[in-house]
Amino acid sequence: MPLKACAGLALLLVLAGCDKLRALPGFEPAPPPPPPSVPVAMGPWLMEPLPGRVTVAWTTQEPNLGRVWYGASEPDRLAMEEGAPATDHRVVLPSLQPSTQYLYRVEGGQETAWFTSAPQAGAEGPLHVLVYGDNSTNNGDHALVARAAAAERPQLALHTGNMVASAREDSLWRVWFEEERDLLAHAPIVATVGNHEITDTGAAYARFFQRRDRPPYASLDYGPVHVAVLDAFEMRAGSTPQSGGISDVQKAWFEEDLRGVSPDRHVWVLVHQGPFAHPAEKREGRGGSEEVRAAIAGAHKIHPIEAVFAGHEAFYERGEIDGIRYFVLGGGGAPLEEPDATVPGVQSAASALSYATVDVCGCHTRGAVKDIAGKVIDAFTLAECAKPCSVPFAPQAVVASSGPARSGEDSGSSRRRSRKRRKRSLDEGASAAENRDR
Repeated sequence: MPLKACAGLALLLVLAGCDKLRALPGFEPAPPPPPPSVPVAMGPWLMEPLPGRVTVAWTTQEPNLGRVWYGASEPDRLAMEEGAPATDHRVVLPSLQPSTQYLYRVEGGQETAWFTSAPQAGAEGPLHVLVYGDNSTNNGDHALVARAAAAERPQLALHTGNMVASAREDSLWRVWFEEERDLLAHAPIVATVGNHEITDTGAAYARFFQRRDRPPYASLDYGPVHVAVLDAFEMRAGSTPQSGGISDVQKAWFEEDLRGVSPDRHVWVLVHQGPFAHPAEKREGRGGSEEVRAAIAGAHKIHPIEAVFAGHEAFYERGEIDGIRYFVLGGGGAPLEEPDATVPGVQSAASALSYATVDVCGCHTRGAVKDIAGKVIDAFTLAECAKPCSVPFAPQAVVASSGPARSGEDSGSSRRRSRKRRKRSLDEGASAAENRDR
């Protein structure tokens, strides 16, 4: 066809409408470019692990709508935020199969991460749970604990509070999330409010960890375990960073929550200042909380509480007093202090950078506390029965735990590292008072 005729035909098609022009081969317009990705500033981290779903959270420096690609074999499904563009993102990944490993990638992130979805309700396990806390912006030591804990590949992480020295300082949170990245990209975190978390009246804790439709105290069913998260520094009860408190409303909620738990469930309590703790150096606001102790004693009559996991003191302690089995897990990086292992009821104590892993299968629960070198400094059994576990526990090193235990040489070196880093932590923006008033 002559050139003039081709030009005339094209002009007629344009006049007739663009749809006819698009139908001709070679006239398909280029698709619109995708919106530019906004780089991730902090995260991602996982939270709210429920049967069939989990929430992915992260922050960006510029507002956008968060998007997450995920899938069991490859990240080929898309979940998106609704609403206006923002810098704080939470995207729910729905329709997950129970106890299944998934891959995911957030828009703006550089890596594809993995996680194991929550078990179906009432499943017997097995579960591998991490418990740790009291990082308090002691950056070098916190990084060592987080790295060792990540190597455990837990399915769930329980944090006993006091993540940073001052919650109102954004720079401390940026460092904290960077040091926790390899752990929290793979294990959903359930955290409790520490006294450092209310230095900004709880704003950062709510922004990063709190379920948006719930108060800071809440509960979670995860397979055979029921975790009740208490707020020992409840501001509506008049708490300050130096003095804790629990409202009558929270106590009533706690008791009502346990009334709905089936008798065969393992019940754990996660709280920052626990019912008992015995620091060698006595100071105001230290040790156990009488209000927490009373709340747990009342709830224990409604449903047996298998263990209370707490922090607030920068050491490890395990014991049983008045029928309450408790743990103090405060070796997550804060400058270490000494426990008093001579107090009646204390079964194990150590001043060491450390964390606990707890394994659950059916009616069996056992655990171990390790230092950052992987050495088991305490081993314990919380529940045992004649019925065998369907999946045998992995072999575990056993240590003598019939009396107070200490990690002498390792603890000394950890304390020396902590003392060297204490000044560095304060120089990076945390006040001395906030770093001292745990």
